Amino acid sequence: MKKEFKAAIIIAVILVATMGILAVILPYLKDDEIQTPKVVRIYVNSTIYDSIFTELTQYKQDLTNQGFNATLITWSDLNILNLKNDLNNSYNSPQSLFGAVLIGEMPYTMYQNGSEIFPSDLFLMDLDGLWVDADPPPPLNDGIYDHHHDGYGDIYPEIFVGRINPERLNNVNHTSEYKDYFKRNHEYRNGSLTRPHSQLVYIDDDWATTQQLVNEWLGDMTAYSNITCISNGTQTTALDFKSRLTHIYEFVHLFVHSFYYQHQFGPGGYGTEGILTYNDILSTNLSALFFNLYACSACRYHEIDNLGTEYLFSGNTLSVVGSTKTGGMTMNSYFYTPLSQGKVIGEALRLWFSNPLHPAWDGQSQGMTLLGDPFLTI
Repeated sequence: MKKEFKAAIIIAVILVATMGILAVILPYLKDDEIQTPKVVRIYVNSTIYDSIFTELTQYKQDLTNQGFNATLITWSDLNILNLKNDLNNSYNSPQSLFGAVLIGEMPYTMYQNGSEIFPSDLFLMDLDGLWVDADPPPPLNDGIYDHHHDGYGDIYPEIFVGRINPERLNNVNHTSEYKDYFKRNHEYRNGSLTRPHSQLVYIDDDWATTQQLVNEWLGDMTAYSNITCISNGTQTTALDFKSRLTHIYEFVHLFVHSFYYQHQFGPGGYGTEGILTYNDILSTNLSALFFNLYACSACRYHEIDNLGTEYLFSGNTLSVVGSTKTGGMTMNSYFYTPLSQGKVIGEALRLWFSNPLHPAWDGQSQGMTLLGDPFLTI
């Protein structure tokens, strides 16, 4: 035989043997061991795409460097069902969708639980559940969903989403806010924006009625060992909390009574120990990078000058977790433990939603949302 022919036979034998080995071991490999790049989608409102093209291109490259298969999409359709269908199609494609970020004004849906009506991003995250507008007879069909069932799968989210949108803020230049946000986002990713691995847990009066309760909250903060806890009822005031917003922490977790436009410190939520408004947040150079707000309705992102969006576009903030309705995150270890394992913040929130001990249909959960980049790790 010629040398070339012998070499070809040897290569063929090696390939067949390799394929046989892979056929045996692949079923036992975990997804992260196979190292297939996770698919992510970056949806951008078409009216702002050109004005922040440079920042978007850098952001896509940052996600690529992080190991994702990222796609930039200009979007102008205001129909929430079309956006959900696009997410669903990507999730059901051969390379399943991992998560998405929505930049600029993007569609959202409203959900009703009892007398509360609020935006629910769980609608975009749960791709196989059944969402129904089934008002008491006669049906109103008002476009507000009020029932959430298993449908063809379950009520838990398959993906996660995050929103980056300063458009609901007054008295700021929106283009500048986008540019500033993506600038610090890139700086965090390349290591030039850093914080010590530390957390401020600020617990106002009604969440700190006993030391046992405080200890339970702290026991759930499983991503951090360096924790500063402020829970003394006479110390937790609007003025004190505002002063701590300029201190150097990586993560701040706040428990306080709120409306979407202000925090109200003191027992019962009457603001007897001070009020912190959206203007106070806007005028403060926030030092922390991440926030979790147990603050009723603080992240009602469709409202003008809502607190969650003010936090996101003030100072150095990168991501904000909070609720669009009353309540906030409980059983926090199901969120913080994935973060401690290196999961991105969007995936940590998805896993929290998926905890069967704190089901997604629970009234405290339905309004939980993520403002900011969902692909960041602490």
